[in-house]
Amino acid sequence: MAYAIGIPVVALLAILQSALVSQFRLADGQADLVLVAVVAWGLTGRSTEAMVFGMIGGILLDLLSALPIGTTSLILVLIAYLVSLTEGRLWGAHLLTPLGVVFAASLGFAGYQLLASALAGAGIDLPTVASRVILPEAFLNVLLAVPAAQLALALQRALFPPEVEIG
Repeated sequence: MAYAIGIPVVALLAILQSALVSQFRLADGQADLVLVAVVAWGLTGRSTEAMVFGMIGGILLDLLSALPIGTTSLILVLIAYLVSLTEGRLWGAHLLTPLGVVFAASLGFAGYQLLASALAGAGIDLPTVASRVILPEAFLNVLLAVPAAQLALALQRALFPPEVEIG
């Protein structure tokens, strides 16, 4: 059931990220909706689904941005895996946990993109890119972190209610 809801949602987020969110920038950075959604679902402890959503979302982002297929999927699946290692226990630790996790995931995502650009031969002015792109993107992603994590947790509880023993 999670795939029936999650895959269309990730597809919609990829389209919104490419078509709409790219028009609203802070400095030169934009929010990464698919990254935030994958991290939020990973925080619920549903690791396999989070990795599938990361793979599909990454492929769709690559198709919509003309990047080689799989470029974004690789880092999104890795981030989903790392976030899911806690098996959902990290969320209960503190309400602000998603902020730190999304911030770290945003920095990892941006670092991967910088590495891919450098390997492709692009000249990168790291101080400018950090101040105009990476930090604004991380800030925007952090703004979306708590609502996304709350929504993912509510959806996870609705789709997978805890088992109750009568005894």
